[in-house]
Amino acid sequence: MKIGLFIVAFAFTSGCFYPPQQKPPAPNRTAITVNIPYDLALDAVQTVVSENTYRVVTNNPNDGMIEAQQIGGFTLADADCGMVRGIGAKIKTEPDPDASAVYDFHIQPKSERTSTIDVAATFTAPLHVPLHPVSNVQCVSRGVQEARLVDQIRRQALLEHRAVEHADLRKSAE
Repeated sequence: MKIGLFIVAFAFTSGCFYPPQQKPPAPNRTAITVNIPYDLALDAVQTVVSENTYRVVTNNPNDGMIEAQQIGGFTLADADCGMVRGIGAKIKTEPDPDASAVYDFHIQPKSERTSTIDVAATFTAPLHVPLHPVSNVQCVSRGVQEARLVDQIRRQALLEHRAVEHADLRKSAE
């Protein structure tokens, strides 16, 4: 009889999912204006994607969009995946190695010599709720990875130049 009551009590105190409470990151953490033309800004983003060994899902330079997927999972520092109720307590949902992160890079010309780049992350993780089948949950980004990528793009943009511009600078120096 006691075992039966324990099973019923366990069923009512576990197996609940509480969605993420994190607010999406502010645009000032996920966007940057760089002082290079559109084509060089696109090159800077492609270099950063390559350096991070992301798998390119979509690369549409005509629309200024690159979608890339991170190979492997992510951490709770990167995204809020909600909470599940265990026995008597709520616990944070840990993303497992099958979790995925997809980064959308949007590059737009702002003027002839400046461009804007926006990074948006989508985190998805398998959700393991006791007494329920495994399902996927959309986690809410904390903006950590977007800020890191924006910083990498900012640094890479400083290195971008056209070979012709470089040759012209040498000629003018002579």
